[in-house]
Amino acid sequence: MTLSKMGGARLLAIAALAGATLLGATATHASGGGEPEDLFFASTRPDQPVREFVERPAGYYTGYLVPYQVLWYWRLHGQAFSPDAVRAFTDLLEKLPREDNGMAETDDAWIEWRKARDDAMAKLDPKSPRDRPNMPPPSQQPPNWNTGTLQADPNCFYGDAFRNATKTLAQRMTRAAGDKSAGPFVLHWLKAQDAVFDTCNKEPGTVPELPPGAPAWLQADHAYQLAAQRFYAGDFDEADTAFTAIAADKSSSWRDLAAYMRLRVLARQNPGDAPSDGPENKKESAEALKQQAELTKQVDAIALPLLKNPRLKALHPSVHRLAEALRIRYLLPATRMQRLTDGLKTMGQPDAAAAKLLLLNHEFRACGFFGGCNYIGPAQTSDLVQWISTVRGFDGPGGSGEPNGKWRETLSWSRYQRTHDLAWLMAAASLVPVAATNDDKREAELQAALAAVPEDHPARFAATQLRAQRMFAQGRYQEVRELMAATADSPLIARSLSGQNLVKALLLPTAASEDEWRRLAIRPVVARRDPEAMEAKPTAVPLASAFDEDVVRFLNTRAPLPMWLRLAADPALSPALRDSLLETAWTRAVLAEDYATARRAAQMRIASPPQAGTAKGADAIAGIRRSVGLPDTDGAAWRHLLLERMASTTEVLLPPHWPGSEGIRPTPLKLGAGSEYYDRGMAVGSYGKWCRPLGVAISGPQAATAADFEMPAFLPQEERNRQAALVEKLRAIPQDSIYFTQESLALMQRDRADPLVPQALSVAVKMARYTCQDKAAGDWSRKGLQALRTNYPKSPWTASTPYWYGGR
Repeated sequence: MTLSKMGGARLLAIAALAGATLLGATATHASGGGEPEDLFFASTRPDQPVREFVERPAGYYTGYLVPYQVLWYWRLHGQAFSPDAVRAFTDLLEKLPREDNGMAETDDAWIEWRKARDDAMAKLDPKSPRDRPNMPPPSQQPPNWNTGTLQADPNCFYGDAFRNATKTLAQRMTRAAGDKSAGPFVLHWLKAQDAVFDTCNKEPGTVPELPPGAPAWLQADHAYQLAAQRFYAGDFDEADTAFTAIAADKSSSWRDLAAYMRLRVLARQNPGDAPSDGPENKKESAEALKQQAELTKQVDAIALPLLKNPRLKALHPSVHRLAEALRIRYLLPATRMQRLTDGLKTMGQPDAAAAKLLLLNHEFRACGFFGGCNYIGPAQTSDLVQWISTVRGFDGPGGSGEPNGKWRETLSWSRYQRTHDLAWLMAAASLVPVAATNDDKREAELQAALAAVPEDHPARFAATQLRAQRMFAQGRYQEVRELMAATADSPLIARSLSGQNLVKALLLPTAASEDEWRRLAIRPVVARRDPEAMEAKPTAVPLASAFDEDVVRFLNTRAPLPMWLRLAADPALSPALRDSLLETAWTRAVLAEDYATARRAAQMRIASPPQAGTAKGADAIAGIRRSVGLPDTDGAAWRHLLLERMASTTEVLLPPHWPGSEGIRPTPLKLGAGSEYYDRGMAVGSYGKWCRPLGVAISGPQAATAADFEMPAFLPQEERNRQAALVEKLRAIPQDSIYFTQESLALMQRDRADPLVPQALSVAVKMARYTCQDKAAGDWSRKGLQALRTNYPKSPWTASTPYWYGGR
């Protein structure tokens, strides 16, 4: 069999359009793209409560959900928030993350309804079957795509239909419990409701005739059920006639909901079009404008009375959302965007503003998902759209005339220069690259403007944060410390763990002692908030279970191994973090030939109490246990043990650097921990990956500088000397696949009969498949396979290793 080279690009994960959900593409920062890192706007969901964000935003919010950005735009322009506004936007921001999970929410409501329905049927008609195979959950029904709202509706039902039915059934069952004669009538209601929910099935149900002597309540319920069935069946004219009649019946308990359903009918009658935004279609046709004007007139005729009805107060936000969507239904995307942002220059009526924010978010999401939205970006005349487009960072908007990413820097700076507006100052300070020296004119102007933000302004902490981050990037650590020293008590971050962590991160480089360094480095973890997640609350743990990116970088380049071991002994670390830190220190020490420190790390790891829930089985640190008995003078034995652990099927050999904090909010002191040199998802088999043993890039925008290796002043000179020597040794060690191939070949030269050799060669050759792209990796992988086949042709390890690899 001839040797073949297995190369190619790393596979990319493709986001799927699951069920009836339209997902937007979130920007990935710190991916080695070379764009300036967005230090202010590239954040995630605020970890403080939504109410706290609305009332006193501290600068942390998602870069994905547009409503957060509009709220900041208003706050940066001095917009006050009334109690009604706080309520409206709190409701919106807590609801919005669940919008794209609507099908799951509908299924949950359907499950709750089915349980209530089956329990009621068991009481009212015990002999009736409760297995109804014709009623699939909503997520299994084919969706109806609504181009106007940029949403996919379930075939028939939203979750509120099932929730409303469950609530009504509970009320009817209470009636039956107090009046035995009502039982047959409640059973009739239940069978009629089954027929309503069967409307969209392959075999639609039929609402049974009213029984003789039906009471008034059942007659009213029956009329509403018939109207609802017409609505779900798509007979909208008949449904509207029926709802109109019910709304006019003052004796019907359904009159208010029927009046609202007329607006739902209008929305289903006008699903909207998907007009092209190409060059040939830059203006609405006269027909479309006429259609929109007629629809708006119909909307106002229905919606305005609903909004004046105090009994419908709970539905007013829904009325606003439907009405605002219908008022732009037949407009081109660019015009929709213009109408929405014109209405959002100031807040206005909070519920109406919340509705517009929801629609604006849909518009931006559609552009993020489908792309090609030339009407968003610098070409858009709306200041709000320009600002949001800039801070969000769409890829290469039409007409920008600049490379991807560069237009954001240029536009933010030019708009700030023209307007001296606080919102554009924040954008420019986030996107303009930091000057190499403080006497740069543009840098000095930004620093002065940020310093001038009033102490009591909601943006004061964010402005201070930006000043400090820019100083940090210039290596002005002492000035950063002086600037941030008083901010830990800022009321703007009183409820923000991420804000408090940022203060600690900015103070970290100038810690006066190792004890202070540990207090600053060990922080409560603030998990990334996924805007698609069902939960709106942050996840934090009492013990540190991960390190932020700046702590990771400090450990990898500036902290000597004794400092690692002292950190591992701190009780504030979680057991898992402590054990991983010790195992990483063990690998680091063995590679650097510091066997005494490796033994000490092993002793501490062995002394660690077993973690709760640890399964019994093979000893995952058997090699580490054995290392305690190895003499410092036997380097060959230590290297042999390292090879054994690399090739083991039961042990995990961690890389000699601490990995990037994937999934944990980074404190953005520098560009993120670039995945081009470490990707946790690339780990294969029983070893951890490393491209550089120091865990830092050596080229590109995230390359380590001399400042990354400057050791803290509080370290004793002896440890500083040891750290300098360790860095030099680790710098000389190649990436993992090359190193272990070389060590395997060296072992083969010493002892060809050692059974570890073919196993280690096989694993090392395969490691190159998912290693960093490097021609040398492929060269050594080929050498390893040649040696394996030449010297061990009958080994099962040779049979299981058909290829050499060039890296991916």
